[in-house]
Amino acid sequence: MHTLKTILSPLLIIGLTFTNCTSDDDENMDETAPTISIISPELDQTFVAEWGGAWPEGEPVTLKAKGIDDVKINTMIVTVTNSNGDVVFEKTINNASNNGKEYIISESYTSENQDVYTVIFTAIDSSGNIGTSTPRTFTYE
Repeated sequence: MHTLKTILSPLLIIGLTFTNCTSDDDENMDETAPTISIISPELDQTFVAEWGGAWPEGEPVTLKAKGIDDVKINTMIVTVTNSNGDVVFEKTINNASNNGKEYIISESYTSENQDVYTVIFTAIDSSGNIGTSTPRTFTYE
């Protein structure tokens, strides 16, 4: 009987090791991408490209969006492209706040060139999930 105990004890330990493979981390995996709501510019909004005279610069566009996540937004990126698809403005901002379930990014962009531009906001949460806004166009005339 002593030899049976000697054989069963290691087998029991091995069996328990392999049947308990899940951890709290596996159960709490965040697989949900952040959502993004564009606040500004409004859809197809038009801005002045060049005032002329004492106001040579164009009208500034406020690029503003809110990212929402069930855990935490780590980073938000704003990207503006022209009608050729060339990136004319891009900025990445890291969320330094402790309560990061909602995070608002607000940047200013000004163009002196008449064109149709597209802005896209991207949010990355603490688990690496990526959410991207729908493209929003605006025009400089």
